[in-house]
Amino acid sequence: MKALVVEDNVNLANSIAATLIEAAFSINVADDGEKALHMLEQGGYDLVVLDLGLPKLDGISLLRKLRHAQNNIPVLIISARDSLDQRILGLEVGADDYLCKPFSLEEVVARARALVRRAKHFGGETLQCGRLEFLPDAMELRLDGKPLLLHRRELEVMEYLLINQNRLVNKDQIIDRLSSSDEPVSYAAVETYISRIRKKIGYDFGLKTVRGLGYYLAPQDIESNNVKDSAHE
Repeated sequence: MKALVVEDNVNLANSIAATLIEAAFSINVADDGEKALHMLEQGGYDLVVLDLGLPKLDGISLLRKLRHAQNNIPVLIISARDSLDQRILGLEVGADDYLCKPFSLEEVVARARALVRRAKHFGGETLQCGRLEFLPDAMELRLDGKPLLLHRRELEVMEYLLINQNRLVNKDQIIDRLSSSDEPVSYAAVETYISRIRKKIGYDFGLKTVRGLGYYLAPQDIESNNVKDSAHE
């Protein structure tokens, strides 16, 4: 695994790099945004650990340029900008995770591994389930070829259900799936996401609830009344 640490604080950059090297990453370091962009354009990286307050080209601008060029490398933002607006901006521009300073180096490693593992596992391949298809690179869910408007958390839940179609998934697994995001996730939130997903994909599709156990997605349509009966959990 090869990561680029983009951080202009030399001591912090060296600490992150050393910790990731101990975790079996190969590391390069860039201390300004322009240098980082040039290095990323050469390819070969599995992850970017990105500060926002960078000289020459700030982190948000760098991220925008990456996503505009359709570079989908996982990006973990590390920043002292800890307001909700800043976290939302970073994620909406295209970051995969956002970690506020101060942080533990162990958490950087855990989140870095999770992002790389996810990217390698999915490989950008379209996930198909009957009339549904999910495009990981675009983070887009389609029904009968038409895009559906889902929020990011709903897309993440749907992606996990598609990966595990025909297998029971409980709420704890879904929460663990979403745990790399900065906001905490509750059982009630999972229920809300499932309810919203059902409304958007239609109650006649095979997203089932097994009461007290969890959810699973079947690749075939099922009778709408069966799903409606279980949709109120």
